Amino acid sequence: MSRREKWMLSPYRLAHHPLCKNFDDHMYIIRGHKVCRGCVNLYGGMIAGLILAPIMVFVLKVTFWMAFVATVSLFIFTPISAFLEPPRLIKDISRFFLGIAMISAGLSVILSIVTLAQAMNWWAFVVILITLFLYFVSRAYFTGFRNRKNEQVCRNCDQFYHPRCDGMVDAVDRAKAIESFNKGDAFSEQ
Repeated sequence: MSRREKWMLSPYRLAHHPLCKNFDDHMYIIRGHKVCRGCVNLYGGMIAGLILAPIMVFVLKVTFWMAFVATVSLFIFTPISAFLEPPRLIKDISRFFLGIAMISAGLSVILSIVTLAQAMNWWAFVVILITLFLYFVSRAYFTGFRNRKNEQVCRNCDQFYHPRCDGMVDAVDRAKAIESFNKGDAFSEQ
């Protein structure tokens, strides 16, 4: 895909949702572009986690157990936020904590591998297994859970059975513009 085509589709790449009123609370507007709110908070948490990780290891001398407890403590906000439907600000904080928890999980696994290699501490192996299980199972479950919730928003919309809803019109029109541009027909720029 050319740079021009990427630019034409950029609002949807960053938003991850239909650009309609039903999903306005799922997006931030940054410099006129709608950006997925959950991703901004998650990646912000990951950046914070990457900044905190060296401090935790080299200054605070965190062990694999401490990193594991931090992971579980920060992760617990995700299911609470998903099932209780708190205000949007609480969901934003939960996603931020999830980003930190993901880095903490990686740190927990790395520290566990180092401990396992140095001292053959089998609890480190257990922490690795639990951390990986928690990551993969929760990722699969909560991705599906969020997809079902978002689909329900679309199903409850009065435009759900239309060929194109207002939130997706621009995406379809842009896709057609790219197709006609590639074909070189009357709708493309000469």
